[in-house]
Amino acid sequence: MSSWISVVSSKVNPMKIPLTITMICMIALAVLVAGCTSPLQSMTIPSETPVVVTTPPYEISSTCGLLSCHGLNLACGPNPPQICTADYQLGDKCRQYAYCSNSGGTCSLITTQQFTTCKTCIEKCGGADPAEILTCEEKC
Repeated sequence: MSSWISVVSSKVNPMKIPLTITMICMIALAVLVAGCTSPLQSMTIPSETPVVVTTPPYEISSTCGLLSCHGLNLACGPNPPQICTADYQLGDKCRQYAYCSNSGGTCSLITTQQFTTCKTCIEKCGGADPAEILTCEEKC
């Protein structure tokens, strides 16, 4: 170990040691001062008392929508299903032409002429074979 110290001490200029220490101290001081004087980042400080906003129950059920997820048997009401299955049923194609309206405080079904035409066409698609019925529905 003493040989390593003698090798290091023989290669280091003793005059550079105080200069190196001084430079390290100045850099550390500059970093410290820069951190203290930098502009404050936009930071939200949480309030001590959280504010909770609640919705009264009568406002939650004030929606108006289709009460069924599939088929041609449509009805509107204040509590439509929030989630429907991804299944496809006969008549689902026509549902795009009908909607519910909450005008005048009444939830009512609105159907367009396209819905009526589509529904009439699909109701004519008969047969026992589901594939045949779906092929017929595609043409509607």
